[in-house]
Amino acid sequence: MARPELAPFLDQFVRPLCAGGELHVGRPLTAADVQRFEDELAHASVAVEQVDDARADVLALLIARPPPMILGGDELALAAAVHDALVLAHPDADGALVTDRMRKKIAATALNLASQPPSRDRSRVLARHALLHNLFDLGRADLVVSWWTGHARFLGQKAPARLTAWRGVRRVREETTRAGFDELLASPEVAPVTAALVRRTPLTQLLSSHPAAPPLHWEDAAFLLRDVELARAIAYHVVGNGEPRLDLTGPARLAAALEPMLERSPPAADVRVVVAFLVHLAGLIAMAESLVTEPAAKSPVLTAVLAGGAGQRPRGLVTFCALPDALAQIAPALATPPGLDGDPRWLRRWQAHRTQIQELVGAPLIASLAERLARHLGGTPAVVAVSAPAAASG
Repeated sequence: MARPELAPFLDQFVRPLCAGGELHVGRPLTAADVQRFEDELAHASVAVEQVDDARADVLALLIARPPPMILGGDELALAAAVHDALVLAHPDADGALVTDRMRKKIAATALNLASQPPSRDRSRVLARHALLHNLFDLGRADLVVSWWTGHARFLGQKAPARLTAWRGVRRVREETTRAGFDELLASPEVAPVTAALVRRTPLTQLLSSHPAAPPLHWEDAAFLLRDVELARAIAYHVVGNGEPRLDLTGPARLAAALEPMLERSPPAADVRVVVAFLVHLAGLIAMAESLVTEPAAKSPVLTAVLAGGAGQRPRGLVTFCALPDALAQIAPALATPPGLDGDPRWLRRWQAHRTQIQELVGAPLIASLAERLARHLGGTPAVVAVSAPAAASG
């Protein structure tokens, strides 16, 4: 079997992984293959430049000035890990010639390739996101061709012309379905590889996700919120370019990751930056509503997502909604987005949200969240004391 070559791998897999399009998955890559690819990078300047141009185009939609990028060995290994993970979903990897032992070896190699050192360097974080930003959107077009005497299924492959000839006479029908992230990269066999990949690109996790994706670890990503340009881009993406989403899925997903964070022992500074960011998102949603409804009116968004039972709410939604009120009890400086009082309509809308959330969520849940936050931020949750009525005098 011919050994894989670097230029076709870059052109047919890495570039479309960045830019979109059809990815060609070949035989599994070994650690030795990837090391050889890295040694040959200097001699594949045209293919490398095309990959870096595609990544620059991705980042141009996110930040004002994308940094210079040159594909490196760690990024090559991450791309190879995605490739080998997809090999396990390839139809040829499920036949009699591919044993369970071989599949385990492919998965182990992919996990090793994905386990690159994490990085907090801004340029590297951006470069990795540009490489893997399509991870949650990867899919495979599966085709079922049926005719008057039978049918055949093709996974990610085109049907031979002979099967689709004489359509009317043979009553040929074609039905296309799509296998998405959960089928390709979230199976138990591949999940550890995917989890390792997303922890190496925390910006990708903040900007996009999938219900079957590995959970976000704020300890990996909190540092990004200290970068004003990136924090702004993340915020606007999560709230939908200023349009409040009825399901609040994005903010709820980020708030859901705060809950396990509070059960661990993160730096207090990380907790502060995460809660301040979530309060900022809540402020953006209130500000957006101030343009379409009366400032003091009840929010249709909050009514829609909080009125239902707990089983119907997205995970993290209550935490997101209750967070400003919980912070007001222990860290008032974090409870309101800075500058909100610059416009009376914004402030009145924010106050209307707070009143409505207190009614829909309830004081006990808010107090419980305040107690958990106090362990990391200091302060003591406020307790309302009700004194006994004075005795009536005769």
